[in-house]
Amino acid sequence: MCLPGHISPASVFKHLTVLDLSDHRLSSPIPQEVLTLSMVVRLNIPTNKFTEMEVIPYPSADLQLRVLDAHANRLRGHPPISLVNMARLSSINLSHNQVSGRIPVEYGPKPGSSWKSLFLEDNFLTGNPPPQFIDRTVAVCNSLARNCLRCPLNIRFCREQWPGLE
Repeated sequence: MCLPGHISPASVFKHLTVLDLSDHRLSSPIPQEVLTLSMVVRLNIPTNKFTEMEVIPYPSADLQLRVLDAHANRLRGHPPISLVNMARLSSINLSHNQVSGRIPVEYGPKPGSSWKSLFLEDNFLTGNPPPQFIDRTVAVCNSLARNCLRCPLNIRFCREQWPGLE
């Protein structure tokens, strides 16, 4: 059963460690309060109708979020730079959305260090990926496929690019 609508005030979720709102037809921006629930380790919000993530300029140091799965929504705009400030975040899936523009250079050093996986495939990303994505020798689970990026042909996780829009 799907429950259409919006997410309730986050104060009722204070002690949750896993929040799974998959496939509930939720819409509007993903509220900052949901992204910053201090005890949540895993936030699963795929297959909804979210259009954007509210900016989190200075996430709390005690934020526990490790896994953010927001694939298959309607997220648009640039990839959120504020994700680099979430110290414990290690797995990000923003694939199958409408995210556009360049991948922030701030993302460059993250995969292979604190980020163990980054999925951005099937969006509208353009330009060159950060140089660290190309030069990286660390085995990381990444996918930038099916965007409009300019990637070297030998980079496996960057294959199947659409013609550029720039």
